[in-house]
Amino acid sequence: MDMSKTTGLLLAAAALMLTLGSQNAQENPQPQDPDFKDAPVSDVLKWAQTELGCGFIYEGEDLFEGGKPLTISSASLRPGSNAERTLALFELLRRAGLVAFQVEGLPGPVYQLVKGAQASRFATVVQSPQEAARYYFAALAIKLSRASPQVVAAALKDKLTPGVGSLEVFEATHTLVICDFSDRLLAAHALALAADTPATRDDDLVVADFVPRSLPARRMNAAVERLRVRGESWQASVNEHSNLLLISGRRDEVARVSERLTRLDSRPQDPAFAETVETFKVSNGSAEEAARTLKQMFELEIASGSVQVGAFERARKIVFRGSRADAIRAQEALKQVDVAPDGAPKDK
Repeated sequence: MDMSKTTGLLLAAAALMLTLGSQNAQENPQPQDPDFKDAPVSDVLKWAQTELGCGFIYEGEDLFEGGKPLTISSASLRPGSNAERTLALFELLRRAGLVAFQVEGLPGPVYQLVKGAQASRFATVVQSPQEAARYYFAALAIKLSRASPQVVAAALKDKLTPGVGSLEVFEATHTLVICDFSDRLLAAHALALAADTPATRDDDLVVADFVPRSLPARRMNAAVERLRVRGESWQASVNEHSNLLLISGRRDEVARVSERLTRLDSRPQDPAFAETVETFKVSNGSAEEAARTLKQMFELEIASGSVQVGAFERARKIVFRGSRADAIRAQEALKQVDVAPDGAPKDK
């Protein structure tokens, strides 16, 4: 075979491969990373047009500030997918105070660029931080229950993006509408929630309920009253129909009383302290005088409600309500005061 012809064929093949490789390189250029150094925003838009195939609608003056073009710097950005490149584009525009809103119905995608606080006119209004997280830029409505909208608004201003974020106050409905990038909206919502949630304080007035298992609520109330510490101002109310005890007062005091009630109710009732009603007959002297003696003897118990003493002078009887132990004490005391004229106690 002629060597010169073979060499010529090889050279022709090599030239063809180089030509095809050059054409493929032109048809499929390598992606360019968004690395810029004090580059005008227009360079970023050209990069996005090349890399993402997107178009832009904007006012020419929005790319300038004080007669000079807005510039952006970035380094070592390596977005891989189109979604990452789109996010990089939005972040670069954000640094220049520009917000991109996609224009529906046009091939592209096509983005409208809006400068500064004007972006609030195009923002989608959402009602929760979860909805706000689905958008890059939105308007979040926050309804306050307790805090002053004006006070909260003043505190939120530092959380907004300078020159872009905006805030409206609606006093009549206690509502704030905040327009900003979603990460700023989430921060603003957290601050507003903290301002609108009152802190737990010991001097807060609260009401706690307690349903005793071992005693009637009335007797449990009497028991816990005897444990009241000087200076405590809590109040107790009893609902005998539902055997319910309500404790109201300072948060710290109610917590202490609830703990005392739990401890009082933690064990089964001792039969000696089960409530009973006894009738005692006074054979000598006055039933009222005997009742007065018992009332002095059980002064503390009567004050707390755990003991009641009543006298029926005509029938010469005393009705005693209290624990079995107290009833035995009352009976023994009556034996000492209800004596016959000869001085000997009268048998009941």
